[in-house]
Amino acid sequence: MTARTLEGLEWILARELTDLGASDLRIGRRTVEFSGSKETLYRAVLESRTAIRILEPLGRFSVDSTDSLYRAMLEVDWTEQLKTSDTLRVDAVIHDTFLTHSLYAAQIVKDAMVDQLRTPSGKRPSVQLRGATLRLALHLVGNTATIFRDAAGRSLHQRGWRMGEVAAPLSEVLAAGILATAGWLPGESILDPMCGSGTLVIEAATIAAGIAPGLYRARRKSHGFFKFRDFNRPLADRLVAELEARVHHPSGSFAASDLDPQAVVAARACAEAAGVAEMVVITENHFEHVAPSASAGLVVTNPPYGERLPLPRAAALFHRLGDWLVAHCGGWRAAILAADTPAAGQLGLRPTHRVPLMNGPIQCRLLEVDIRLRENTEHQQTSIVPGVSHVNTLSTTRSSGSRTVDDQVGDFRRRLSKRFKHLSKWARRQGIEAFRIYDRDIPEIPLVIDFYAGWLHAAEYERPHDRTDIEHDVWLDKMIEAAALELGVPIGQTFLKMRKRQRAGGQYEKVDQRQAALTVKEAGLIFEVNLSDYLDTGLFLDHRQTRGMVRAESQGKRMLNLFCYTGSFSVYAAAGGAIETVSVDLSNTYLEWTRTNLSKNGFKDSGRHRIIRDEARAFLEHRTKRGEPLFDLIVVDAPTYSRSAKSETPWDIEHDHPSLLEQAAQQLIPGGILYFSTNFRRFHLAEDRLASLFTLREITNRTIPEDFRNERIHRAWRLVRKA
Repeated sequence: MTARTLEGLEWILARELTDLGASDLRIGRRTVEFSGSKETLYRAVLESRTAIRILEPLGRFSVDSTDSLYRAMLEVDWTEQLKTSDTLRVDAVIHDTFLTHSLYAAQIVKDAMVDQLRTPSGKRPSVQLRGATLRLALHLVGNTATIFRDAAGRSLHQRGWRMGEVAAPLSEVLAAGILATAGWLPGESILDPMCGSGTLVIEAATIAAGIAPGLYRARRKSHGFFKFRDFNRPLADRLVAELEARVHHPSGSFAASDLDPQAVVAARACAEAAGVAEMVVITENHFEHVAPSASAGLVVTNPPYGERLPLPRAAALFHRLGDWLVAHCGGWRAAILAADTPAAGQLGLRPTHRVPLMNGPIQCRLLEVDIRLRENTEHQQTSIVPGVSHVNTLSTTRSSGSRTVDDQVGDFRRRLSKRFKHLSKWARRQGIEAFRIYDRDIPEIPLVIDFYAGWLHAAEYERPHDRTDIEHDVWLDKMIEAAALELGVPIGQTFLKMRKRQRAGGQYEKVDQRQAALTVKEAGLIFEVNLSDYLDTGLFLDHRQTRGMVRAESQGKRMLNLFCYTGSFSVYAAAGGAIETVSVDLSNTYLEWTRTNLSKNGFKDSGRHRIIRDEARAFLEHRTKRGEPLFDLIVVDAPTYSRSAKSETPWDIEHDHPSLLEQAAQQLIPGGILYFSTNFRRFHLAEDRLASLFTLREITNRTIPEDFRNERIHRAWRLVRKA
């Protein structure tokens, strides 16, 4: 027989199988082959915590073609395995063989089975992906085909108690493997301060209570060997009775906490379903506010990392976790599952063991740490990496005069609360779901916080400070966390960007790959925003008023949107009744985004709402040469500077705006309107050069929205083409 497991847990699985009566063990990568009786097979399905599947071989054959594979499958007497009224599922794994597609290999097995079992009347077993009577696995390696039946019928990580949904839940099999690797034994207290859905602590509680991982499935008798035609009912009944008799009230304490209230609800539901709710204490708390109640035990946790948390914030989190372990967990051990990235090095504690494990596709290390109690009970010691301080320095360090970081957090939360209370009411009245809450209101906290329909987008503006890199990352993490807590936003729905002085690229700079896209409403329209992947989100909130002006001017007019970005001005113009909109940009990404925004608002006529990939100056030049119809309304919201391989010359707004606006004037009817804006603070409009073409009026004070305290966020002009 073959047992499958996760990479790194093979030796634990082998030990489990030996205890269950297996013999002749052979350990491979993610597999353990073994021999045993039917009782061994049943026990492996019901009692193994680190097996994912238990596979029982039905035959092994030499094959060299699809025809020989088909004939080999006909050699199995499938009447012994299922009836025509039963259901089946076939999975295939192929390697270095004559077939290149596993689904095709599985189809050959199904065809052979059906052809053998089909009755003269045409009745045959049907395929069922979930809950099939018989689940088979084909292993085709080289010229050897082995057909197995899955003795459990489903993955053994499904204990039967998973309730609710949280981001990136930990596999029950991996949780059991972590506990075994860390040497945890029933009776030792356990604490998970970042528990998510509680998998680690619930798995530990079921182990301590003697609740077998397959007991829930065995009570239902609806999967795997319970459906086999050669099912030994007396043997299974005896084994299930033994498992029921082992259940008892455990010793030791089981505690867990999480900052996310939804995760806490899910964890409590899982504990209830697992039958350990009375044993496990699950609270809603930040890990830094948790302290173990026992004098010794195991802290075991799976902190956010990888796709759930960008590297700088993950590093800050591990640093804070190390501080907390030293300050509160003296006398305990810790086992921390960490992605194999530099962030884990900021834990600052020297592990006694680093065990390689895989969490799905993510390479990880289980970091095992002993946290010893100093003789002086006021301080605790552990193996600390040189150069990394662990005395919770950041919360007590005087960061500005006599103010601590905790002082800053308090002021920050109070300011956010006041602003959000006012602006959320204002936004509801205006039909706005995306607005600015905080813009460097407190000088020593130079952040910008925008609210997007229940998500937060934060930006830090580059500024000198006296913190080290990791101290600054921790400071930032505390501030973002404080904002999320104050505004009731899950920490996983917050995104932080670093704003530097723009040199090139600007809004087109890609900074992430997480694709956190959502839609937000504004003035009866909807826009797609991406909070993670680019420096800007796709909707400039400071131009909300200007968009409204464009909408009011658009009825029956032809509108041109240069440097269109994601097309928000085009959408507003179309909503205002424009008979034509033309959106021009060099980026295919943003032109597709423009198309999406127009489509989401019902403007799908590509003839009326054209999208053109071109450089703005080249577009105007070519259009003038072709003598195409003029526009009634033009919007130019230009970047400060950009250099692109798609354009022969870079764009610099201070130098290039006069010639661009002169070109635009040639494409504008007499009396036509051009809205021009820039975020460049040192910008000077070339009024003397443009006065002969336009009547110029600066409208900046009319275009700053209610939620923007910074009146220098942009400058804007309304230019009217002279006759």
